Amino acid sequence: MKVLFVYPNKVMATRIPLGIAYMASYLKRDGHDVRVFDTTFIKCGNVESDDKLRASSLQVRNPDFAKYGLVEKRTDVFTEFDREIDAFKPDMLAVSIVDPNYTFGLELLRRAKSRHNILTVAGGATPTLAPDEVINEGCVDIICRGEGEEALCELCAALEKGSDIKNIKNLWVKDNGKIHKNDIRPLVNVDEVLWPDWDIFDERHLLRPLGGKMYRMGIFFTTRGCLFPCKYCANLEFSRMYKDKGKFYRIKKPELSIREISSYKEKYGLDFSFFMDDIFPIHVPEVLDEFCRLYKKEIGLPFSINIHPALVKEESFARIVDAGCRNICVGLESGSPGIRNKVLGRTYDNDLIVRIFELARKHKIRSSSFNLIGLPHETRNDIFQTIELNRRARPTTTTLAFFHPYRGTELRDLCIKERLFSPEKEKEYESVTRVQSLLKLPQISGKTLNGIFRTFQLYFKLPKAFYFLIRIAENDSLPGRIAYNMLKGIFYILTYKDLGWDFSKGQDAKEEAVK
Repeated sequence: MKVLFVYPNKVMATRIPLGIAYMASYLKRDGHDVRVFDTTFIKCGNVESDDKLRASSLQVRNPDFAKYGLVEKRTDVFTEFDREIDAFKPDMLAVSIVDPNYTFGLELLRRAKSRHNILTVAGGATPTLAPDEVINEGCVDIICRGEGEEALCELCAALEKGSDIKNIKNLWVKDNGKIHKNDIRPLVNVDEVLWPDWDIFDERHLLRPLGGKMYRMGIFFTTRGCLFPCKYCANLEFSRMYKDKGKFYRIKKPELSIREISSYKEKYGLDFSFFMDDIFPIHVPEVLDEFCRLYKKEIGLPFSINIHPALVKEESFARIVDAGCRNICVGLESGSPGIRNKVLGRTYDNDLIVRIFELARKHKIRSSSFNLIGLPHETRNDIFQTIELNRRARPTTTTLAFFHPYRGTELRDLCIKERLFSPEKEKEYESVTRVQSLLKLPQISGKTLNGIFRTFQLYFKLPKAFYFLIRIAENDSLPGRIAYNMLKGIFYILTYKDLGWDFSKGQDAKEEAVK
């Protein structure tokens, strides 16, 4: 069979979508012809790239993307889609959908259905967590729920043989007006999962900025699943869905991970590893020790990990730094204990957050905190507790986004129940987490949220003597814009004059300062 995957990426996020890459490996193993229609490097409407949006709110200062060929082709994306379908003549379209690309993904499928009438399959987080909504779209024939490698292979084999496809586990299948809703199969053994196929993607996906420099960065997973029941995250519902289907949080044997990373390092000329695990296994000593020993010996590249504050001991932290860790990402989310614990379901105290970033400074590595604003029940005072906690913790950088009530999460249900947003209007927005809040919060206006979002980094980095001016800069008025531009200049001087990271050494390297 010929299978055309569709990756509806409107914000030029240069990162190989590993879900598609894993599926492609399995289909190729079974002899199918696989391609991907990837919109990452096509200008899709008026949406700015995610990196530009982050730079515009002072979260990063990017290198020159055009120098590396990271530019969007200015052409009609739907015309390009038609050309790809006409040239490849696929038997099936398979689209990977998460909430931020849901509307765009459906637009592409409608185009394919109206002009080419191809069998369509939708998989990913949104079809898994909101299956009834997705399967009822006219442009969707089948949805795949959960881990779909085996299900998609079984579907393609059945179609080739002309066999019945209505009872394949993980799939919901339309058939003459009826929808066949099948149960999900057990979770896969991560030690047996095929390596993802990167070859079907544009190599520019390997280029990612970090600390003001550009790297050929490989994205890897050493685990699947998560240990924590955060109310704003899809993993909570995934874990419930897979109850009695196997252990949800699974760790790959270190020697298998190292073998994979080593192969990709050599094949693609990588100079940085980025581990996307929700919970990097820093809390499992026997796994961590073996991973660090092998990584230092066989790979030798700087790397970044996501870590949970409650799981880190200093001895383990020192081990990963010795192995090559040069950047940590930590979900601070909110500095208000009430919001973080009761609304988000993240149960740890502020001192743990501060301790993590103290460890990063002690070991001279880069660190980044993830933060959300525009949360249910959150007040201006709560947001300033987030700012204050960042000031105490002193991460190298902070990443900020507006809270988005993703389908299938507890917080989405709460937002709908309390009438904080209208799901019907959700499709009007794209890349909303960097642009504006979807919620209508009674305790804080959208205008106020936008102003704090614009000035968050100023509050974080500048001395408190500037707070009066920053408050003026929150307003999109002539005095506000004058104050903002003046403060931005001071911010750049204080933030970037000495900042440049030599990840091979794991410490500041002033001679490599960001240009």
